[in-house]
Amino acid sequence: MITSVEIFNFLSHKKNEILFDNGVTVFIGENGAGKSSVIDAITFSLFGKTTRGTQETLFKDGESQAYTKTKFHINGKDFQVLKQIQKNGSGKHEIFDESGTIIAKSASEVAKEVSNRIGLDYDTLKIASIVPQGELTDIIQSDNGIKLRGLIDKVMGAEKFLEIEDRLKKGIKEFRQHLNDKYGYTDKDVIKLDNEIKDSKEIVLESNKKKDTLQEKQIVIKKNKNVFEKEIEKLTIIESNKLLLDEKENSIWSTAKREISRLSQEKDDKANRKEKCEPCLEIIKDKTKTEDLLKMTKERKIELENEIVKLESSLGFFKNRKEIADKIGNIEGECPICHSKDIDPDPNYQIDHIEKELLQVNNNKIEVKSKLTKINTEILDLERENNEIVKAENTLENFAIKNKEQIEDLKNDIISYSKKQEKLIEFTEAENITGLVECIPDIKQELLQIEKLQKEVMNYNPNEFQELKDKFDLTSYELEQVNQQIGQEKNKSDSAEDVIKKKTPILEEITLAKGYTAELEEIQSSIFSTKSETFTGLRYFTINRISENASQYLEKLKTKIHHVKLQQEGSNSVKIECDTISGSRPIKNLSGGEQVCVALAIRLGMAEMMIKSPLKMMVLDEPTAALDPKHQEYFVDAIQQLTKHLSENQNFQFIIITHNEDIWDAASATVYKLENPNNSGTTITRFN
Repeated sequence: MITSVEIFNFLSHKKNEILFDNGVTVFIGENGAGKSSVIDAITFSLFGKTTRGTQETLFKDGESQAYTKTKFHINGKDFQVLKQIQKNGSGKHEIFDESGTIIAKSASEVAKEVSNRIGLDYDTLKIASIVPQGELTDIIQSDNGIKLRGLIDKVMGAEKFLEIEDRLKKGIKEFRQHLNDKYGYTDKDVIKLDNEIKDSKEIVLESNKKKDTLQEKQIVIKKNKNVFEKEIEKLTIIESNKLLLDEKENSIWSTAKREISRLSQEKDDKANRKEKCEPCLEIIKDKTKTEDLLKMTKERKIELENEIVKLESSLGFFKNRKEIADKIGNIEGECPICHSKDIDPDPNYQIDHIEKELLQVNNNKIEVKSKLTKINTEILDLERENNEIVKAENTLENFAIKNKEQIEDLKNDIISYSKKQEKLIEFTEAENITGLVECIPDIKQELLQIEKLQKEVMNYNPNEFQELKDKFDLTSYELEQVNQQIGQEKNKSDSAEDVIKKKTPILEEITLAKGYTAELEEIQSSIFSTKSETFTGLRYFTINRISENASQYLEKLKTKIHHVKLQQEGSNSVKIECDTISGSRPIKNLSGGEQVCVALAIRLGMAEMMIKSPLKMMVLDEPTAALDPKHQEYFVDAIQQLTKHLSENQNFQFIIITHNEDIWDAASATVYKLENPNNSGTTITRFN
């Protein structure tokens, strides 16, 4: 049993401790007084869970840490569970034995340890031991058969069936997904896979048949190709000789053209030498005469230049004398020395005489200069002639010509080259290779090779050879096409055989898998489906067992009802029939007190179906809220009678949460009044 709960900064409670006795404990108070918080404190310390939502909503306003501590007595031993939380997210959850030793200290370990000790987990405790507001008598109302059926499904663990059903479906789905991931097929694809293998076998047969036909065609084409290939090999040699013949003929014609070009060049060169050198021989034949004449003329030039120098000197002399004569003439017949006036002047100092002399000397100078000019002209002409002679000598030297005989040789060579050139041109234009040998002896050996090649290619027809090559190419193309077709058919056959090889073991695996999934689906549909006979039978068993358990509790309550019977009504509803001394009666025809007793008996019968827990406790939240005063009294009486009978063999606790204070005044129960004035914090007062 629960012996106490300590609450600190939890919901509306600042700090409170509540002691529980065996029997009935009643919490009275208005909404918000903190009544239901006591139950939340118990479940929070035991399992770390409440019906209040997130942990952040559990702190008392303005507080940053809180805890709940629940003590319980099980099988002669005392235990204490502490759940402490802080707003920063830290906290602890611990369970202690009666010596104060911690036996678990993590949320999951504590919840597991509590479940092992009291025989209940949180979800089972909620269904078996906590009756929410309005549900006690609500389930016996005539129009609430569906709700009763839903509660019975919870008692019998229908959600476990649904969970197993979902797990089976999920397992089958995952198994199929595994098959699909591994093989690309599931158990649903057996027929499809079998057809694919059959189709692949048909492809293998068809491809092999086509391949055989193509291989026969391949043999014929290969034979034809080999024949063409051998002929082509022969003609290829002839064609090579033909190409060689053409090459050699072209080489000879090129040689002839080069020889014609060479002869033309040689002829032009010799003609050029003749043209330039022949006049030069005429020019240089007067070389000695010209040189002697030039020498004599230059000597005469020197004589004239010396004569001019003498004449220049004479002119100077007479000019000087004339100056003296001019001075004598200015003294008016007086001697410039003795000043004698009766003198007779020297004729050489007479001006007339001097002027005649000057005129004569000047005329002589002009005459000599004229001769000198003529001599210079003659020298220039002779030097030009001499330069021409030098040029002619240089030209002759450059062309290595020394005499007229060499000029004659050039003329003869020109005539010879012209004749040879004319013959070569004639043979070339006439394509007379044999005639070329006369002009170019060096090609005689090459001519013999050409004659030999001409015999070898005499019957060669390039058109026929090309036609043969075209046939060979066409045959090669046909063979290539056939080979490709054979390859394609082989690929088809190989691919199909790969499919057969790959998919045959997959088909075997998938076939086995189909058997497994069929068995699992059969198990799921026939056992773990809520529509299965197994589930229907279990519900029938549960309804009967609840009926038997409820009947036993009614017997302990000493009511006139000695048996209650729950019956399936339709697919979703359960109705209640009660056997009394006067016969079977619907529950709606019972008295109010009897209805409350039936409701309690059914809830206890359900709880007994769910648990074999040493924690004998039932929480009833506002069980009288929907009852009139008379039925409220019936409820209190029923609870007290039931507590008395249940406690004869073992401790049993009823925890009642209610607004109704008056009906518990005379009851044998521990009563706590909870108040929370102005939301300042819950205060608790105990009344016995």
